[in-house]
Amino acid sequence: MKRQIIYYGHPLLRKRCAEVSEVTDEIRALVTDLIDTIQVSNAVGLAAPQIGVPLRVFVLYDYIIEDEGRKWSIDKEPRIYINPQITILTEEEDVAAEACVSLPRLHVDVFRPLKIKINAIDFHGNPFEEVIEGYNARVRLHENDHLNGVLIIDRTDAKTRRMIESELRAIKKKYNKN
Repeated sequence: MKRQIIYYGHPLLRKRCAEVSEVTDEIRALVTDLIDTIQVSNAVGLAAPQIGVPLRVFVLYDYIIEDEGRKWSIDKEPRIYINPQITILTEEEDVAAEACVSLPRLHVDVFRPLKIKINAIDFHGNPFEEVIEGYNARVRLHENDHLNGVLIIDRTDAKTRRMIESELRAIKKKYNKN
């Protein structure tokens, strides 16, 4: 079932999420809702707090790079991460523009490590480990940030933050009417 996205200004986006104690039918239903919401929202990844659930869960689609990096597509099967733990494997970083469904129409440059290791639990409750590089590492780091109350705007420099301040106020006003 598609869920409502919450937007910048909502306090839940700034909270550290709780660990999932057990992969139950309710957790699997949450994962299914995240996948349904991604598909309707035209997003690559989505974390549970972005639909109002403060648990350490996110889903995403991998980028498939073809033709020596000139062409890419998105994998058809979503990847599920419950209670992810990330280890940075390189000091080398790359900068790229990132967007976020909780910050509509906003793109900011973010530096991210190029290689990570992620340990998590899958849809069936099984632990797994991956070593990921490049843009797919970036997407996992972005979604994991949501589980810690961190947004892309927190990863920009002060000058960029000042430049986007009016856009942030507009998002807060438009989407948080309460």
